[in-house]
Amino acid sequence: MKQIILIVTYLLITYVATAQQKSQIYAIKSGHIEYQLSGNTTGTKSVWWDNYGNSSFTETKSVSVTKMFGIKSETKTHDISIIKDGKFWNANLIENKGQKGTVPFQDITDNMTDAEKKKMGKDLLEAFGGEIVGKEDVLGNECEVVKLMGAKCWIYEGVTLKSEAKILGIEAIETAAGFDKNISVSSSKFTPPSGIDYEDQDQYQQEMFGGMSDAFNDGGYDDGDDEAMDLVPVKYPYEKFQKIANGFSFNNYRKMMVMNMEGTYSAMFMKGMNGSLGVAATSRKNGNPDQGGNLEIFTHSGKKCMYGKMEGDEGISLIIEIPNYDTYIILVSSSVQTKPEMLQLMDAFNF
Repeated sequence: MKQIILIVTYLLITYVATAQQKSQIYAIKSGHIEYQLSGNTTGTKSVWWDNYGNSSFTETKSVSVTKMFGIKSETKTHDISIIKDGKFWNANLIENKGQKGTVPFQDITDNMTDAEKKKMGKDLLEAFGGEIVGKEDVLGNECEVVKLMGAKCWIYEGVTLKSEAKILGIEAIETAAGFDKNISVSSSKFTPPSGIDYEDQDQYQQEMFGGMSDAFNDGGYDDGDDEAMDLVPVKYPYEKFQKIANGFSFNNYRKMMVMNMEGTYSAMFMKGMNGSLGVAATSRKNGNPDQGGNLEIFTHSGKKCMYGKMEGDEGISLIIEIPNYDTYIILVSSSVQTKPEMLQLMDAFNF
């Protein structure tokens, strides 16, 4: 469910960017921030910018650890992202591959007054059940604290100094360890890395800024502690999964997204601030959810089900077996925990 963390973070960033003037991503002309990453992803992130964020450099060095059905996967990352003159370059320095293109939605606030831009940002935040919950200091800077879908950001003059998200057992924390404002930044800092095979993204419709979908592809390596493996693509038809997710209507849940990630499907729903519901479809060949023997196994509406806490996960899950497609449907909710409530959700989806 790592992609859900990215989506939530993106929505928070969209709120911040929309509330700023079009010509200013940040209210600070230039700066440099060093972040410490913790949670399921550990490492560092370095951000430099000039011209109020219209030129920026971001370098991330990290290791992400995820666990599904007791199988641990670790992904090393060394990426550089550049924005300059309305263009972006994303470079994977491990694989020497990347993307380049035009920053999307640059003109979304054209012809708006400052008041209209701020209102649009506020309306966007509220539409997704978010809220501004107060003010707190980070590194001596008074930040506006924004909460959305289980994530929280501390924002100073449009700059995020801290963010925390924990959704469906995946935790991501970024904390600024150093923050320099209005400094001199060499223009050479915003030169895209050479020796990278860049794929031009302008021909594709970009759902997220600067190829964020590429970050959803979790490659991995075996560290010797646990078995690592590539996930087997699910046989359940994506069109059918998408139709069921789009048609889901129950107890005021709102659909946030439906996606297909290299043969594993997921959908996200929200109800207010704290009611998150995640749905995933994965092949049964990817592992036995009850390998730890912790789940209650039973039949409901003619389908084999498993209920309880899967090994390595914190939340309660309901797993539905679809033998015709050799598929598991997995339901995880932050607010629904009891077996009868989970079965109500299962019946409402009707997979």
